[in-house]
Amino acid sequence: MRLTNIAIITLMILAFAIAALPETTVEMGTRLMKMNDDQPIFQKVKGDAMLNIYGSTGVLKFQKKLVMATYTENMGTPSEKENYICYFLAPADDAGNAYLMYNFKALADIKYAYLKGIRKAKKVTGADKKLSFFGSDFTNGDLGKPDFTECNYNYLGDRQIIFKGKPFNCYMIESIPKTDEIMRDTGYGRKITYLEKKTLLTLLLEFYDENKIKAKELRLLRFTSLKNMKGQMVFYYTGYEMKNLKRGTKTELLFNNMKFEQEANISPNIFTVEYMTRKWW
Repeated sequence: MRLTNIAIITLMILAFAIAALPETTVEMGTRLMKMNDDQPIFQKVKGDAMLNIYGSTGVLKFQKKLVMATYTENMGTPSEKENYICYFLAPADDAGNAYLMYNFKALADIKYAYLKGIRKAKKVTGADKKLSFFGSDFTNGDLGKPDFTECNYNYLGDRQIIFKGKPFNCYMIESIPKTDEIMRDTGYGRKITYLEKKTLLTLLLEFYDENKIKAKELRLLRFTSLKNMKGQMVFYYTGYEMKNLKRGTKTELLFNNMKFEQEANISPNIFTVEYMTRKWW
């Protein structure tokens, strides 16, 4: 009995010793990005969006107006699925084009682009993910929530990021694709996310190409905060700026006239390929 007690005490001491070990940078980076991935969201969202596309001289070249909506199934569970649809209203060359996404919590995303010129919905697969989203500095793969399971993470340190003229302390988290296939499909060999320490808002996201050369920067321009149907506070991004550092171009993605939850009045039945060409808004 005495030996048994000694063994139990020894195991307890070892357990406490292991628990007291400092968190590694990999563990910290993974934990923070998981917390970011698990932040509360809205079930229903509807609003307008504008793509402002600027050339390398800083002159506005194109303005593209869209209407968009999302509906999330099984919120807060491992089987969570965000359905997203958008339809282009202007300019005339783009009016009628549409985009549909199914963003899964634990599975690979599914995306479709409808091009009125060919009157067909095309599934976005493989290298299609790194193609431009309707002439903007965003790619098809940039849209939607990143798949947490596709990368390995590492905490690099802290840095202050300027947001709306004020400095905010952020965690710097490096993301590296787990496979060469993921890297080839997205076109990114590395990302660095700057998470604001209090809210975990992504204030800045740096993209590096397959050769680990910095290629793009995504910067948060604005956000709103409201409670969702579960009473949880949600930070919803309403404005981004994507800079292409190689070409010197940039695109603003701005959301306006936003409606959330019951006010959005969205039916879950509209998120189908068949509805991409029908007036659901």
